[in-house]
Amino acid sequence: MRRTPRDALVAGDIGRWLRQWRETTVPIPRREFLRRAGQAAVTVGAASQLGWLQGCGRSTSTGSALRALADGMDGRVVAPGDPRYGQASQLFDPRFDDARPLAVAECLSSSDVERAVRWATAHGIRPIPRSGGHSYAGYSTGDGLVIDVTGLNRVSIDRNRKTATIGAGSRLIDVYSALSAHGVAIPAGSCPTVGVAGLTLGGGVGLSSRKLGLTSDQLMAAELVTASGQTVTCDARTRPELFWACRGGGGGNFGVATSFTFRLYPVKRVAIYQTQWSWEHAAAVFDAWQRWAPTAPDELFSICKFNNGGPRAKSPQPVVTSFGQYLGPEHELATALGPLLASAPPTSHQISTMSFLDAQRFWAGCEGSVPQCHLPNQVRGGTLDRWAYKAKSDYVAAALPPAAIDTMIRWVEAWPGGADAMGGGIQMDSYGGAINRVAPNATAFVHRDSLFSCQYLAFWLPSQVASAEGPSLQWIDSFYAAMRPYVSGFAYQNYIDPDLGDWLHAYYGSNLTGLTDVKRAYDPGDVFRFAQSIPV
Repeated sequence: MRRTPRDALVAGDIGRWLRQWRETTVPIPRREFLRRAGQAAVTVGAASQLGWLQGCGRSTSTGSALRALADGMDGRVVAPGDPRYGQASQLFDPRFDDARPLAVAECLSSSDVERAVRWATAHGIRPIPRSGGHSYAGYSTGDGLVIDVTGLNRVSIDRNRKTATIGAGSRLIDVYSALSAHGVAIPAGSCPTVGVAGLTLGGGVGLSSRKLGLTSDQLMAAELVTASGQTVTCDARTRPELFWACRGGGGGNFGVATSFTFRLYPVKRVAIYQTQWSWEHAAAVFDAWQRWAPTAPDELFSICKFNNGGPRAKSPQPVVTSFGQYLGPEHELATALGPLLASAPPTSHQISTMSFLDAQRFWAGCEGSVPQCHLPNQVRGGTLDRWAYKAKSDYVAAALPPAAIDTMIRWVEAWPGGADAMGGGIQMDSYGGAINRVAPNATAFVHRDSLFSCQYLAFWLPSQVASAEGPSLQWIDSFYAAMRPYVSGFAYQNYIDPDLGDWLHAYYGSNLTGLTDVKRAYDPGDVFRFAQSIPV
């Protein structure tokens, strides 16, 4: 099966393990000298930004302040003028490449994060937390100080407690790889270099979630640096209100996450399926899917997708597909798929069994080595790349009527992308199972009564901005508007949408009051603020 654009949403690599240069008159060993000398470039980079700072109306004292920030950090401070600034300031989506942060603090420890937060607040500069750089709205960049936790990427397993402590900058493919070596896993997403922090804080839905719950449902403790620049931990007994908010309250609202402790589950092999039908059967297939998938066995997470266009397509052709993962043997999956396959004769249908890690590589669109699941300009042989995209989301609480299905079909057929566009469509992820057995107020993730979620997707190549971006954005907005009569009015906070009206209710519903209380307690000065942050 061709890899979907959604599975290719990846960004970044593992943080750089470099020490900072400090002036000293004491002779130092060669190894220490090399480590410190590598950091000299950071100081030069900070100094070289002075002209840029003046051009933006900032005083040259900011340059001196940045040098002071860099001094004493384990990681680096990358500022304009540093050759690495372009890459260091980059998110996954090329639409945000014009963002010009004051600097990027590449943190390697909690103390680095503390120092960066304190520095930003002391100088009246907005701290911007960033883990994987996948914010759909570009909220992990801006004109402030980006606090990048990519270097906090260690995975430590406690066999006795059956838990893992995972650094907030760890990318999902590296988490999966580290855990699979011990035959265990956590439920997480399919995009390989999404950071675990953003995924967890917003809830975290993936192909194991109907059996194992959300990523945040398996969270046992979290560590954050708050607006005061202090590291705090929270769990069910210590700061339980903050722990509640960290499970679905959204990234970047209460502090900078530095590590998480998760409950682990034994998982070795899984069965997966991929099925495609001709477009004439789209209505029948989807109607069967929506009545079957949310009540299927918990072990099965199923996706239904209408898509038009795609890479190397000679001409846009809509297709209907369904694919998913089963935490059990292949013969059980074959039986479970019966109601879906009875809806219409498929043009292709495959079931296979593989290791859990191989399945995650498959969903990520990178079936080679784990390093190849990072961007291709970072690892030779990598198979993934950056794509410009726009997404919106919905939740569905009752089966969609024929009029809604017809609306979906018409708008997918109307996709305006060209022959070489990445495509556009709508993807439905099944809920139910362990996701819905948690009470809506038990965690900050309120969306516990949905049958499935919808994600509207529009992709185009960076080279197609002039020809495809405008029509694509208009198409997805119009498609979304046409579905308003049929959906719940809620939206997934991890698919954060800058154009969403009444977004506080859409993301958080009845949990908003509790989240506002936590925000006031831990960030009364609204230090961690962005266009859709929880208000004080």
